[in-house]
Amino acid sequence: MLRECLDSLLAQTYQDFIIVIADNASTDETPDICAEYAAKDSRIEVIRQEENIGSLPNFEFLVRRANTEMFMWRADDDYSDENFIEELIGSLDDNPDAILAIPRIITRRSIIEYTEESVFGIIEESDFVDGLIKRFYSYHVSAFYGLWRTAAIQDIVKRVWTAYPEAYAGDHLTLLPVFLKDAAIGNDRTLFVQRTYSPVKGNGLRGERTLSNRIAMLEHLMPLFYACYDAEVKACGFPTDQERRILAQRKRFTYHKLRASPWRIFRLKIKKMVGKKF
Repeated sequence: MLRECLDSLLAQTYQDFIIVIADNASTDETPDICAEYAAKDSRIEVIRQEENIGSLPNFEFLVRRANTEMFMWRADDDYSDENFIEELIGSLDDNPDAILAIPRIITRRSIIEYTEESVFGIIEESDFVDGLIKRFYSYHVSAFYGLWRTAAIQDIVKRVWTAYPEAYAGDHLTLLPVFLKDAAIGNDRTLFVQRTYSPVKGNGLRGERTLSNRIAMLEHLMPLFYACYDAEVKACGFPTDQERRILAQRKRFTYHKLRASPWRIFRLKIKKMVGKKF
């Protein structure tokens, strides 16, 4: 899958870019593939972590060192149309207030199973908060893999990932300030494909969790998620009534993105107790 990912990038119609590969101390054939591609194209730089630092720190490592005007992440198992970069750069150039350009997105769950395309379109609502609420529950999380203005995403990462230093559902909180500021622009002329059927790497999030681990994780993450959501909303300086209405979405947003609520945690604990008893 890594070869397909790199081939997709090197085939882009827009060619003025660099690729920085952060090899997170992989133990498979990744180093050999990276070396092979770096030898063929001088735009590719390979950096190997001495030890596995986790997915989120590895993502942060890349964005913090970025010095280009635009930036995007690309997971090693995803790919896109050849006009991906060209189209999204055009979207940001045409919309100077936007900080993130989002393509059409599909999720590929197996070799033959695809979800329907997600298109980041304009939401027609005269009331800003009503439109924002619709946006909260209609976007595809892989909007995270669109094209960012580097300075903007560096600022978001510094603030949000400090408050919520977790990979699980952290992409939703990374996108939150973009939507609060209405600073995303969609482009339906190019496609991004997220693959979710690749093998688990290390202790990746695609692995199975025990019930005890799920309970502990949600109990730990839910208050962090709440606090980060509140901080991002309050930092926007909305009028009092708008802020109140957006803050009122905290529990729903958290349940929808983190899949956590006091009631769900309680039900998981009951399930654990019943499992032990019977």
